[in-house]
Amino acid sequence: MAIRGIGDAYAFQRLLWLLVGTVIVPTVLLTLYGVMAIRNQQAAIEEQVRRDQEERLRVGASMFFEEVAGLDQAVRTAVLGCELPCAPRPRGISAAWGWRDEPPPLAAAIALPDSGDTVWHATPQGTIGIFVVGERKGAWLLDDAAIEGMVTRTQRRASEQFPEIHLNLRRTPAGPATPVEEIMARWETDRFEAVLPLERPLAGFEVQLTYLDDDPVRAILGPTRWLYPLGLVALVATVMAGTVITLNSASREIRLSRLQTDFVSNVSHELRTPLTSIRMFVETLQSGRLEDPERVAECLDLLGQETDRLSRMIERVLSWARMEAGRRTYDAEPVVVEDLVQDALSALRSHTLMEPTEGLRTELGTVPPVAVDRDAIVEALVNLLQNAVKYTPPPREIVVRSRADGDFVGISVSDNGPGIAPTDRKRVFEKFYQADTRLSSHVGANRGSGLGLSIVRAVVRGHGGRVELESEVDRGSTFTLWLPVAR
Repeated sequence: MAIRGIGDAYAFQRLLWLLVGTVIVPTVLLTLYGVMAIRNQQAAIEEQVRRDQEERLRVGASMFFEEVAGLDQAVRTAVLGCELPCAPRPRGISAAWGWRDEPPPLAAAIALPDSGDTVWHATPQGTIGIFVVGERKGAWLLDDAAIEGMVTRTQRRASEQFPEIHLNLRRTPAGPATPVEEIMARWETDRFEAVLPLERPLAGFEVQLTYLDDDPVRAILGPTRWLYPLGLVALVATVMAGTVITLNSASREIRLSRLQTDFVSNVSHELRTPLTSIRMFVETLQSGRLEDPERVAECLDLLGQETDRLSRMIERVLSWARMEAGRRTYDAEPVVVEDLVQDALSALRSHTLMEPTEGLRTELGTVPPVAVDRDAIVEALVNLLQNAVKYTPPPREIVVRSRADGDFVGISVSDNGPGIAPTDRKRVFEKFYQADTRLSSHVGANRGSGLGLSIVRAVVRGHGGRVELESEVDRGSTFTLWLPVAR
């Protein structure tokens, strides 16, 4: 039975669906719930404001009617206390009459009510109220002057009870009365004002309620009007940003895992090659088939080279492991740059058997000594030189230079190889990254392990320096190690 492995794409899809199910979907649901809660809160506040408007309008209308009742009582008192027929002028009244037999002209055509409350009639001159108290009859005209006095007194009383609003009595346009549905619709569209049509004795008028400061809904909501929506936006933005960062981090980890797998495969392949050669040479020597001393010496020489090659590969992996674990230490001492370069060239020749005249030269300037761990920096320079030799096809031209710049000395290794693409320049120092695989196919070099430049950068940073790369495709590359000057 075949078992499918967990590939990179599968692992990424699994993580993506996990984020969708546990983070994104709950966040969307929470956001929808928050939007609904905000809308319900605003609707509840609007309903509360509308009820408050209705209550204030009713209170304002009752205030106006109380003013009318006060004027009516003043007329009654004046009529009951005067000698009929009379025309009293209580305060706030423009015209009033009292009689027993002959009514005044304005009231002559109006039917008298039974004893009791005042009855109001609409006439061309205005609204007239008529009342009967025993044998005495009275009438008075509610005109603009009386209404103005009522408005002033009502506004004063309303401001004491509701300081945030302004009540006003205004005459409605001529025509039929405003339907209640239209009034309610007006309240829905205009939250700053509310009106209430009145009946007699103030028919033709309406009470207008105006908020003095701001929309009452906005005043009640206060800072929460923008705080809650802003909180939802911040929540969604944070979750989306976190999701993107998580996916990028997961993608990076998956890519690193793939590179580690490739590294193990490459190292295993590279270890297998010298081991196979060593086993072949040993078997050849054990078989006794080589009787020529020169052939035996050649075989032993090759066996030693393969053993050294195997040791260097193992040492490189162990060196990287020590740096990853933070256990590698450096013993810095003043070292002459020329000595560092010569040690690196000697190590390179022993590794590659390349003659010193094969396209490699030095152009060392006069620079001060550097404070470094000699063996570690020689190892870093050897890595750079090996890469230059490995990826530069004949006729190769490799130059080692040195120059001083302030408190640092730069040791550079330049070649005329194929160069490094811009997309790879920032990543060639990452562990396990193998831009050299593309270069290998270009120049026919062997596949690397992806650790050389990572070790170089770690070593130089451990000394308080830095590594710089300048490269141009088909024009070569220059790696520069900037090391601190010895004090």
